[in-house]
Amino acid sequence: MEADSKSFSASSRALTIAGFDPSGGAGVLADVRTFREFGLAASAAITSITFQNTNRGFGAIDQTGEAVRQQVLPLLDDFSFVCAKTGMLPTREVVSEVARLFRESDLPRPVVDPVMVASSGQRLMEEVALATLIRELFPVARLVTPNIPEAEALTGISIVSESDMRRAAVAIREMGARAVLIKGGHLPGARASCPPSLRPDEAGKMAPQAGCPLGDPAMPAFPGEAIDVLDNEGTVTIFRQMRVAGPGIRGSGCILSAAIAAGLRNGQTLEGSVRTAKNFVWTAISEASEAG
Repeated sequence: MEADSKSFSASSRALTIAGFDPSGGAGVLADVRTFREFGLAASAAITSITFQNTNRGFGAIDQTGEAVRQQVLPLLDDFSFVCAKTGMLPTREVVSEVARLFRESDLPRPVVDPVMVASSGQRLMEEVALATLIRELFPVARLVTPNIPEAEALTGISIVSESDMRRAAVAIREMGARAVLIKGGHLPGARASCPPSLRPDEAGKMAPQAGCPLGDPAMPAFPGEAIDVLDNEGTVTIFRQMRVAGPGIRGSGCILSAAIAAGLRNGQTLEGSVRTAKNFVWTAISEASEAG
C-alpha cells in the first residue's frame, strides 16, 4: 500500500499514545508503520500491554497514568512533534493524565480514537473512564473518530441510518469535540437518509414526496457501500466508499486515525486528510483480501 507522502524524515516526528498489541495488527505498532508510510518518524507511549494473537485476546496489564506520563515527558525534551494520536486509554487515570499532557505542553491537538472494545471482543476501556474521556480529552482533540458501537456508547443514540450518524456526530461535538468522524463500517447494510422522490400523493397523483417509501425511516444504501460522516465544527461531509469483500484487517481504526493525523501534518485540510486516510486503509484492505 502506498501513501501520498513526503520523503521519510527523522525530523518530522509523530506521537502515538496507545496500547501494545504483540501480534502487530493494532495499537502502537500499527500506528508507527502508518506514520512511516506517510514520511514520519514516530515515538510511542504504551498505555497497556495486551495479551493477544490474531484471533483473540487473553488479557492485559494496564499502565498507570504516571507511567504513561513519564514515558512522554522525556520525549518532549528531545523532539518537537508535528502530529499526535491516541488509541487505547484503558483507565480513568490514564485518560486524565493523557489529557493533561496535551493541555500543559506544546503537543499538537491529537486525533482521538476512542477505543473501547477490541475486534476480538476484549474490553479495552473501563466504563468509568468514559466520562473523563468526554470531559477532559475531547476538548483538546482535533478530531474524535468513533465507530458505530463507540458512538452509540458515547451518545445513547441507536444508530441505524446516515441521519442517526449525523445526529450522533452533533451530540459528540456538543460534548466538547471540535470535529467528529463517525465510521460506518460497523453498520451492516448501511442505510442512508431518503431523498425526495416521485410517489403517489393522497389523490393518487405523482408528486415529489419527502421521506421514504412505505413509511421506512430510511432506505438502504447500496448493499456494498460504507458511509462515514464527518462533522467539522458544523460542516458535514459524507464519505461513501464501496466495501471490500472479505474479512477486512485488524487495526483498521488505528491505521485510519494515524493516517488522518499524518495528513493534517502534511498540510491537508481535515476533509482532505480523512479522504486520503480512507483511501489508504481501503488499499490496505484490498491488498489483504487479494493476498487471501
